[in-house]
This record gives sequence, C-alpha cells and structure tokens, in this order.
Amino acid sequence: MSEILRTNFNGDPNLGLYGFATDKYCLLGLQMGKVGKALGVPMHMCKILNMDMAGLFVAGNSQGIIISDYVNDYNSMQLKQLFDKILVLNTNYTALGNLIMMNDHGVIISPFIKKFRKTISNFFNLPCEAATISKQKIVGNLGFATNKGCLLHPKVKKSEMEIIERVLSVKSDIGTVTFGSSYPGAGLIANSNGFVVSDRTSGPELGRITEALGFI
Repeated sequence: MSEILRTNFNGDPNLGLYGFATDKYCLLGLQMGKVGKALGVPMHMCKILNMDMAGLFVAGNSQGIIISDYVNDYNSMQLKQLFDKILVLNTNYTALGNLIMMNDHGVIISPFIKKFRKTISNFFNLPCEAATISKQKIVGNLGFATNKGCLLHPKVKKSEMEIIERVLSVKSDIGTVTFGSSYPGAGLIANSNGFVVSDRTSGPELGRITEALGFI
C-alpha cells in the first residue's frame, strides 16, 4: 500500500520545485518531516543558493546528484556532507532540476545540455539520452519518473514517450497534477514507497498518478 500525502509548502502547490526523492533519500529545501515519513526515506534538508527550491537546482537518483558549477560554488561544503557522489556540470544553466528527469535506470536530459550526455552516462554508468516532451525542452518539469513508473505532459508525442520508456526502463502514462497543471515534475515528490502532491490535486488526478507511478 503506497503512502499518499496531500499538502502544500507555505501555500505553494509546486512541491517538486522544493525537492525530490529517491528510494534512498529525500532532498528538500525546507523542513517538512511529514514528507520523509510519507516516502519512507531519510530527509536531507539543504537550501540551494540561499533559496528553499532545492528541486529546481538539483537533480539526482539513489547514486548521487547533479548540480551546476554555480550551485557548487555556493553549496559545495553542505552538499559534500550529504552526498558522496556529486557531478558538477560547467554550464550557465543553473536550474538543472528543470532540465533532467532521471531514476535509478537511466537519465533523460534536455537538448539544452546535450553536450553533457556522455559525461552523465559515464558518471552514473546509466543510459542517458537528450529528448523533448511535447516538443519542449524542460523535461524535468514536463515529466516525472520513479523506479516504478513515469507521468508525462498530456501532449507528449508517441516517439518521445518511446525514448523515455526505453531509457528509464519504466512504463509511462499522461496526466496532470494540482487540478489541471500539465507540469508533473513541478507538482510531485515521489519514490517507490509513495508520493507527495498538492492538496489541490483532484481525485481523478490522484488515480492517474497512482497508476502511472506503479502503485496499482
């Protein structure tokens, strides 16, 4: 039975901007103990660039995390205390959480950072491909993946979905969050144990999330 938590972060329904979870830990930019309880993993609390939005600037899986060198300049000591494996990309794109969707099986990256495909693949020893979702390049916002499933923007193309399923080794489905938002990456925090969504998320959306992420 999966754990489901409906909440908001100081009134903001965009929970995925504040953090992300794997099957080993949850990284969050603000203190929310009930999130860790719902997901069944240890919590790591760390503000990134002096902001609460850790999920906006950091991407990761159970092995480790990916950050920009700009984030590293500000948060190097904090993050090294929390993670043994950190990939630092020399890029002007700081909001890597918007540009990367990954799980423990593979990595989907935005075409904006496709020059780092081999670097990321070698670092995590996982398949990594550059792709779009609904012909847009912010794949970390338009899609959301765990080790059990994937939820994608309703207008994702079949060819895009095929790439994502192949690289991440999970089945995917389309759906919305937060009563109609087409950005599941911005509205979800989840792992194989459960998920956290906005308290504005509707019943039908909860059903689709539960099915897409492999809880039924």
